[in-house]
Amino acid sequence: MSFVRSRKISEKTDDPFIKESVIKGVAYKETPSWISSMHDQIRLTVLTTLGLYLRSMKLGYPAYVTDLEIEITKQVNWYMAGKFFIGKFPPLVGIICSGLSRIVGYYGTESLNYAGQPFVEFPLVALRRFSALLGASLIPIMYMTIRGLGHSRAAATLAAGLLIFENGLITQSRYATPEVYVLFFSAMATLSWTYMHKNQSQVIQSTIWQLITGASLGCAVSCKWTGMLALPMVWVSIAFETYNKLCDKRNTVKSVIKQNAIYLLTVGLLPLVIYGLIFSFHLALIPLAGDHDLLLSSHLKYSLVGNVLEPSQPNIAYGSQIVIKHAGTAGGYLHSHQKRFSGGSTQQEVTLYPHVDLGNVWTVHKANQIWNSSLPIEFVNNKDSIRLEHYPSTRKLHSHDHRPQLSARKEHNEVTAYGDRYIQDSHDFWTLNILTDENRPSKDTTLTWKSLNQRFRLVHARGCVLISHHAYYGPPAGENHQEVTCMASAGTHISPWIVESSYHDQLDKMVPISYEKMSTWGMIKELHQLMKTYPDVVYDRLSAGATVEGATNPRSNMDDNPNKWFLKRATLRLWNELAGYSSHLVINPIVQRVILMSMATCIGFLGLNAFLVQRQLKLPYYLSWLYPAGLHVVSNEFYTRSILVFYSAVLIQFTGLRFTPSFDLSMSDILSSMYFGTGLIATMLESGTLRLPALYRRILFYGLIGLSVVKFSHLSHLAYGGKTWYRHECEASGLDIDCLAFPPHPQELANMLENSGITKDSTQLTIYIGLAGMSQPFRYNQGQEVEADQHIAILKKASFHQEANVAKGPLRYHRVLPTPGITPEDAALWAQDVTEKGMERVLAQDLQEVQALAAAAVAHEEKKKIEAQIGQTGTIRFLDQKNQLPILQPAAPQ
Repeated sequence: MSFVRSRKISEKTDDPFIKESVIKGVAYKETPSWISSMHDQIRLTVLTTLGLYLRSMKLGYPAYVTDLEIEITKQVNWYMAGKFFIGKFPPLVGIICSGLSRIVGYYGTESLNYAGQPFVEFPLVALRRFSALLGASLIPIMYMTIRGLGHSRAAATLAAGLLIFENGLITQSRYATPEVYVLFFSAMATLSWTYMHKNQSQVIQSTIWQLITGASLGCAVSCKWTGMLALPMVWVSIAFETYNKLCDKRNTVKSVIKQNAIYLLTVGLLPLVIYGLIFSFHLALIPLAGDHDLLLSSHLKYSLVGNVLEPSQPNIAYGSQIVIKHAGTAGGYLHSHQKRFSGGSTQQEVTLYPHVDLGNVWTVHKANQIWNSSLPIEFVNNKDSIRLEHYPSTRKLHSHDHRPQLSARKEHNEVTAYGDRYIQDSHDFWTLNILTDENRPSKDTTLTWKSLNQRFRLVHARGCVLISHHAYYGPPAGENHQEVTCMASAGTHISPWIVESSYHDQLDKMVPISYEKMSTWGMIKELHQLMKTYPDVVYDRLSAGATVEGATNPRSNMDDNPNKWFLKRATLRLWNELAGYSSHLVINPIVQRVILMSMATCIGFLGLNAFLVQRQLKLPYYLSWLYPAGLHVVSNEFYTRSILVFYSAVLIQFTGLRFTPSFDLSMSDILSSMYFGTGLIATMLESGTLRLPALYRRILFYGLIGLSVVKFSHLSHLAYGGKTWYRHECEASGLDIDCLAFPPHPQELANMLENSGITKDSTQLTIYIGLAGMSQPFRYNQGQEVEADQHIAILKKASFHQEANVAKGPLRYHRVLPTPGITPEDAALWAQDVTEKGMERVLAQDLQEVQALAAAAVAHEEKKKIEAQIGQTGTIRFLDQKNQLPILQPAAPQ
């Protein structure tokens, strides 16, 4: 992206035309500066006004929140209330939208729970208007970037004109989503980087533009993680610049290293600082307990204002009653209740449960001894073999060779609560492994087990490790409790636990401890860990149910491969109505195809030119037409640099999407490639047509803009959604859209009924509508789409309103709703019942042993009597088994 001095360029070319046009620092003959500036200002004004007009039309439609906007609306309300939350993407967009909402007089008074809900007080139109402004600003930014690189007004106008009528950019700019913000800051970084090189001779201005570049990169990443793809674009430019400087003997190695060190600070370190500062500001805005509290670690949860943790005893001794929380997931506490597994061993269930309950309490015992109050205090050490007794039931934490109900694989073993106080089973034995700060098992056996800040693992006697993971026992049998298993070779990311609370009668004199407020860095670190696994952590009970794929079911391309978005005519449904109104993200096919042609031409021609130069050959006769067309200018250093800038930007943006987390990815992210692709088109066409007459070049440039206008007009209704689109029009478009989602034309429907002889009821279609946590089939007759849309709106409102009354606050964002907890009285009765049954079993066993001993004694006495009788009478006495009478028989001869 480095700006090339004109004298250096002119020295490296033998083409007199290029020498004449490049000598002034541009690739064309410039008019006087004040006239050129006036021309640029007029063009910028016209182009920007046109782009803003196309993006600002009908922003109030649809009059409800869309799927892409629901996350922003929730974040705005959380910011207004100061409640902590886990964002789906970094916080800058939410902060900006909250500030705009406060400016227009909104104070978080309207909760938008689902996509399709009409908004009344929420300033969604104002947020859409700001997005449209950002989308329109891309046009002058691109124009000034092309001009800053030294190219003509015609090339800059071509790039800006293609952006004006790019359907995808227009559509995306009309909604309050983070993608427009990412693209804006990425474009600003490109512009400022260009101006930094343009003003290299002026140190202060160059430094200011360099700092703006770093700040823009930091803001791009702070809007969405796909903004990180803007960083390699600048770094590739630095790599090209460094290589060229090192190849020039006039530059010393020391000066190059010094310049790169400055780059490292401004476009390497500064973006990270900006990113961290934005997250720190974000945390300062949301200090209060929030709706995601049940998903947080204990330390973070109790660092929020409004959450209070009862202090815990610091050390854990045998006989301590503890509450164990899984530190690897947001599932909650190690828990057991009165239900039994339906399969496997059918023993008492052990799960993870997020709410406070007596079923979360466990008593610590030695492996070979049940603790009682007569024993002295003995603290639990690392590597000790222990048993955990479930407090309400007195059953022990147990594992064996049965497979779990959900993870029925050989590396997983079932975990249950088993036995009573009279059973000694080695499958109840667990070895305590305390983890170090590096999350590795410690070998120090002098370490004592502590609560709150110490992580540990429990290794079973059979060698497996106690873990939990994102597998849930579905309702109604399981109420979404999270599965607990004993896993062989389990990693430390799913096996760490902490003791959140500990109590021992004989340790009352110990000073209790609680969590200190977590540092800002600690909060940022944990927040990122939660954001990386967002779909597994955050479960919104008011999210629409999974859509069932079917022929009549509108679908989006969220899960498609980015290759399809870039190379084919893909679409992304933003919203739709059965009456034929809908909005789809569609790339302008003219822009898309010309970008692909430019990329193929560029790589092909540069490769051919490199081959000819290496072989010291000229173009063959049948390719000599490339010379008068001017395509050999592409290999000139001036154009090569500009082309490689945009080419690498498109390539990085496109390929980088393949490494982005799928939950943070949509077709909207391909628009950055479209933006930089228009710059590639402009620079490629200018270099390839430099020697053509000016009239021909203008015809080509403005003709290309005209073609994009025509294609835009054909698809513009998909950007605005204000026109009814019928099924036959959808089928004729050739787009990847489920056309059965659109109504047939009334005349087409009438002809179908008249010619086929079927009744109107036979035209019934079935679709699946997303309600709160479920999908429900809905049937309607074709031709009655308006009435069907009204019925669907009523069904959604009733479903989400009903669920919102149940799942409020933190309950909304966890899979598990609280169930009636066991009372201390019920727990005592349960433990007594288990103990009594154990005692009955022991007594029964003892009785059997006593009876066996008595029978053995009687048999022994009888044997002695018989032996004595044999010695006296010479006969053997047998007992009649039926009548218990003696029978005398002759003794066997001696």
